[in-house]
Amino acid sequence: MNRKGQALVEFVLILPVLIIILFAIIDFGLIMSKKNELENMSVDVVTLFKNGKSIEDIDKIYSDVSIKREDNNDYIKIKISRDINVITPGLNLILGNPYRISIERNVPNET
Repeated sequence: MNRKGQALVEFVLILPVLIIILFAIIDFGLIMSKKNELENMSVDVVTLFKNGKSIEDIDKIYSDVSIKREDNNDYIKIKISRDINVITPGLNLILGNPYRISIERNVPNET
């Protein structure tokens, strides 16, 4: 019996699964990192908005994200979103490609 050949065949069968798991871990890490960047950016966006800048001016400063404003009675909702390209085969079918991450912040309406 040739044990080396058996180990090679088992390795070749398992290798694609391991690579997909590795890429999925990288994708989820990238998504979490970009979401954290949006969370940190939201502090700056809300501060700029409270200091009198318009959403259009803020959107020009942060051109790599999408910033939207929704007015309600008691507060203003600021939504910041960004698209992330998913590189893992199969995971892009589940999450969608590009995958959109977004956060919302509520600012009191002082008018």
